[in-house]
Amino acid sequence: MLDSKLKRTLRSMIIGTALYNVVLLIISVIVFLLYCKSKNMESSKTIIFITKNIVCILIGLVCSVIGLYSMALSLSKAISANDEKYAKKHIALMSTVRLVAFCIILVIVINEKTFGLIGGVMFALSTLGIKIGAYLTPIIEKKLQK
Repeated sequence: MLDSKLKRTLRSMIIGTALYNVVLLIISVIVFLLYCKSKNMESSKTIIFITKNIVCILIGLVCSVIGLYSMALSLSKAISANDEKYAKKHIALMSTVRLVAFCIILVIVINEKTFGLIGGVMFALSTLGIKIGAYLTPIIEKKLQK
């Protein structure tokens, strides 16, 4: 269903998103270790705190990849329809569905019984990887072509 150029772009965006999330993960672990040390947390509480936030970043990465794939499918379907009105409606509908899904997941993550506010922030920062992936796409495509 996806043409080869769209597949290549999708692959590059996923790689860019993953690279961003790896950097986010490393920075957040360092910051959280320093935070826990300054608060004199027990090592078991530190491990739980950091693990919860790593899980939030990974949830954000998975949601980002699913969102990117959904965007690619929506774009492909809209282009192949050859109907401008349908394409606009389809793109708008699918964009709204993705936004609602991300908001629902964010509310679930922010819930104190799951991960809390810091986890929600880490999830949100992780999903910003889509934007970073988009900015890195031309660079990644050049590197992959070599």
